[in-house]
Amino acid sequence: MGILNDKEIAELCRGNNPMLNPFIAQQEGHPSYGLGSFGYDLRLGRRFILHRPHTANIIDPRNIKKELFKTIEVSDVFLLQPHSQVLAESVERFNMPDDVIAEVIGKSTYARCGLLVNTTLIEAGWRGILTMELANLTDLPICLYVGYGIGQVIFHRGERPQITYAEKGGVYQNQKEATLPIGEWG
Repeated sequence: MGILNDKEIAELCRGNNPMLNPFIAQQEGHPSYGLGSFGYDLRLGRRFILHRPHTANIIDPRNIKKELFKTIEVSDVFLLQPHSQVLAESVERFNMPDDVIAEVIGKSTYARCGLLVNTTLIEAGWRGILTMELANLTDLPICLYVGYGIGQVIFHRGERPQITYAEKGGVYQNQKEATLPIGEWG
């Protein structure tokens, strides 16, 4: 029980139901991606969800209006403008075991450039492509490199909970790309 090391993460990523797919068994690239000593460096996907400029004066998480956003796809570099944010997707698809949760923290290279990487806990039993909120805290644009490391995932194992995210019918279960907020009201 506790934080999973490289051997334990690799074991969960083998076989018919890998926890991460695709899985890179060693760190590569800069910013790095792949398996580390006590975590996995997640890669940035190609799709981004941006706010459409000046289309509303409020964003209500209980009543998201899809027309306030646009989705774009890039093949190499996304330029995140100063003091703005974007929803982005991971390259990796998650298939979380029933006794493992994970948290994502930003890569130090990007943090030193003023990028905030924000996600919520990756729940036991959750499956899908991860949606991340990326915020540029600086006065300059930040280059985000598609296919390279964007955050480090730290996995924690505990006893299986009474009910997993999948069993309680979580609204973000099986998402296939970066996803806008949804809920019982939407």
